[in-house]
Amino acid sequence: MGTRNTDKGDMNMDKATQKCKILAFCEKYGSITVRDAFEKLNINSPTKRISELRASGQYDIEVFEESNTNSIGETVRYNRYFIRKRVEA
Repeated sequence: MGTRNTDKGDMNMDKATQKCKILAFCEKYGSITVRDAFEKLNINSPTKRISELRASGQYDIEVFEESNTNSIGETVRYNRYFIRKRVEA
């Protein structure tokens, strides 16, 4: 059995790394969805990381609901997040 590292410093670094990945993805592609974060960035709690970015007060975050048809013809809804560094006037 493997051991699990529960050091708070490592957990905070992991959260910071995940937030950096989300920000870099938005910088490159313009926006992100939860599915993007799961599949492309391996982030299991993207909405939590986005909430932390919002709470920091450093980012403007816009959320738009979108819908699409899945492979069995059902309409699915999801949010697309646009995250930008806040510019102080």
